Amino acid sequence: MYQRIIQFLPTFIFYLFLTIFLYGITIISFTGDYNLAFDWAQIHTAFFTILVSLIALLLSFLTVWILVKKELITQVANSRVYHLISAFLFATFIGLVGALLFLIYHIDLHQLGKSIEWIQEYTDRYLLSSFILGLLAFGVILLTGEVYIGSGISILLFFILALTNHYKKIFRNEPLFPNDFIQVTQLKEVIPMIRESISLSTTILVVISVIALFVLWLRSPKLKIDWRIRIILILPIMFISKSFLFFEDTFAEKYYEKYSAIMPWNQQNNYYYNGPVIGMISNIKTNILEEPEGYSEKRVTAAVENMKKEVKPFSSDSKADKKPNIVFVMNESFWDPTKLDLSFSKDPLEHTKELMKKYPSGSMLSPAFGGETANVEFEALTSYSMNTFNPGGLPFQHILSKKEYPSFASYLNQLGYYTEAMHPNNGIMYMRQNVYPNLGFEKSLFIDEMDFTEKDNEGFVSDDSVVNQVLDTLKKSDKPAFIHAVTIGNHLPYPTTKYNGEKTISVEGDNLSPEMKSEIEIYAEGIKQSDDALKKLETEIQKLDEPTLVVFWGDHLPALGKNLQGYIEGGFGNTDEFQKSKEFYETPLLFMANFNLNMEQELGTISPMYFAPMIVDELNYKPTLFYSYLSKMKEHIPAFRKQIYLNDEGEVVHDTSSLKRDAIQYMKQYQLLEFDTLSGKQYGKESLYK
Repeated sequence: MYQRIIQFLPTFIFYLFLTIFLYGITIISFTGDYNLAFDWAQIHTAFFTILVSLIALLLSFLTVWILVKKELITQVANSRVYHLISAFLFATFIGLVGALLFLIYHIDLHQLGKSIEWIQEYTDRYLLSSFILGLLAFGVILLTGEVYIGSGISILLFFILALTNHYKKIFRNEPLFPNDFIQVTQLKEVIPMIRESISLSTTILVVISVIALFVLWLRSPKLKIDWRIRIILILPIMFISKSFLFFEDTFAEKYYEKYSAIMPWNQQNNYYYNGPVIGMISNIKTNILEEPEGYSEKRVTAAVENMKKEVKPFSSDSKADKKPNIVFVMNESFWDPTKLDLSFSKDPLEHTKELMKKYPSGSMLSPAFGGETANVEFEALTSYSMNTFNPGGLPFQHILSKKEYPSFASYLNQLGYYTEAMHPNNGIMYMRQNVYPNLGFEKSLFIDEMDFTEKDNEGFVSDDSVVNQVLDTLKKSDKPAFIHAVTIGNHLPYPTTKYNGEKTISVEGDNLSPEMKSEIEIYAEGIKQSDDALKKLETEIQKLDEPTLVVFWGDHLPALGKNLQGYIEGGFGNTDEFQKSKEFYETPLLFMANFNLNMEQELGTISPMYFAPMIVDELNYKPTLFYSYLSKMKEHIPAFRKQIYLNDEGEVVHDTSSLKRDAIQYMKQYQLLEFDTLSGKQYGKESLYK
């Protein structure tokens, strides 16, 4: 009996589809409105599900009984046609369920009704998503050659993707992009950082369920697809699948144009209004950087010649007796939490704010939020922007890890500097162990090679240890040094145990939940530790004999709670227009030195890509053509990231077409040269970096 149930489970799915179809046809025939079918099913979800399942179950048993009576049961069960139809039915079922899973985990895990309402409003997009997932599931079934194992693998993969998208949306407030898959090799490093949000009981339940289903499959009759049928079908299925995944300029493109509304300029809306499946597929790109229209050697050469006309000729080299040390300190999640509409018993940035009054300071406009630290490093070290990358593009992994590229480090190497990058974690994350040497750093220092690795919290090396390592390197270097230091102490999560339960700052707010109160207090404690470390660094560089310049900034705002919960409860910013709100991307920026700086005291908001040319100007070093061009460009567009562009009057516009004509021209030339250097033929490299 058990084996017959397994063998004829496809008949249950068939009658399930048939019952739902007849239900819909009946409602539409009597009312003429298919929305009523959705409404009734949604209002009576439990009853509808039970009723449809019972009808399908009864019809399945009736079918099996008839086949037994007519002595056709074995013939049908072993039929190649039956197995192929079963594969089609299961693939369709997996497609529908998979698309629903993606929606539930993307829209609201706790309110199924919202996903049903979405399906009701965007039925065509749900069906297109289901078709694509069903197509992929059918391909997996053909590859494995057995219906149940192929279906199991497919639904497990769809579940993992839906869950990953869910967690990324929670912590980064952005969806999962196909380009994110390159970080799968770093799961061992990422999971400990989000372990507080992963339910152990749910994980155990999923693992046990997968094992139990696999054991059940081993002991069950198989629905195998004949190898000849597999050979005949696999190529057309692969062709159709490829066409729908890489749909641009294929026959499938017309279906996306008709049944979806792709919005690459706003990925939050793109994933919501099209559903996460179509949203994700719309971002599958074979190129990380979009090739500018008309890209050619002639056009790049013309741009370079135009740049030469725009920049001022360099007059003289630095007259300083000694080349100063240069230190970049990029501090993990360093931000001012007192900007929240909450009461703090103590200002965690007490020293930082004093130093920002003493030295040139302002705000850095980050290309990231809540994570993707390496993308901020990319801008600061290469002076290129994340603005031109396709969504999810990761320059460290996708580009810089593969070969050498010019950077601030390679520029300073030519001036006789010793260059070193340090990070108190292993070099696997973001492939830093490959990237730093490719950018010209003479030495890369990770946690296993560092002399100072003390922790002031349960998870990560303290900022104080990083400061000690920086000072030690400066004192030991017999040449002027450029040190790029990336801290990790303030990395999420922020559990109550992070500082052994100790908190010196209390936070109060009218709308603050106990959960967020605790998290913000722990975060503020970490910022206070960073603030103390920064003060120590400033004190110690004053004691050095060598002139030393430090550029200190926070890489991005922290992820406080799920789905911006901390910012919502803290009354901060316009969370509805999160991607267009400058305040969600501004972190403290400070230039401090043990010699007089000629910079303006108020730096305003600037992008990290300008740090290098600013330092070159400050020290009166001979700039490359590229740095000279950036110095001019900064006058027109001092800061920009996707959907946020600051013009020369400090006003925010949300697309480049709203900039002034000169600024638009600067941006076009800059984007052309970025593509040429990073992904193109490097026609202009020699002229730009000479």
